[in-house]
Amino acid sequence: MLEKILSQIIGNAYAQELIPCEDGSMADPEVGCAKVPDAIINSHSNVTEVALKITESLLSFVVALAIGTLIYGGIRYVMSAGNKNQIGIAKKIIFWSTFGLIVAVIAKYITGFALSIVL
Repeated sequence: MLEKILSQIIGNAYAQELIPCEDGSMADPEVGCAKVPDAIINSHSNVTEVALKITESLLSFVVALAIGTLIYGGIRYVMSAGNKNQIGIAKKIIFWSTFGLIVAVIAKYITGFALSIVL
């Protein structure tokens, strides 16, 4: 009798009926058909998304920093009161913050272009 019960339990465990899924695979009826997320199937795109998000975050930070520095240079220029030395310092601050802003924007496009070629 114990053998009969064990054979039924073991037999049922291995002979469960599977249900067909939309993609043509078979699934356990208790679990059902579950779609595997694309991020698991195609993890390469996940890396790309992370790289782009990091690039966008850095760009946002650099742009905010450049604009803040540009404003600071403008305030120093206005507050220089005709002092040639202070005007020169303010002009350098304005020049380099503008240069940094341009480099940051160009870097975003270069990164996007490079990722489109690689992927």
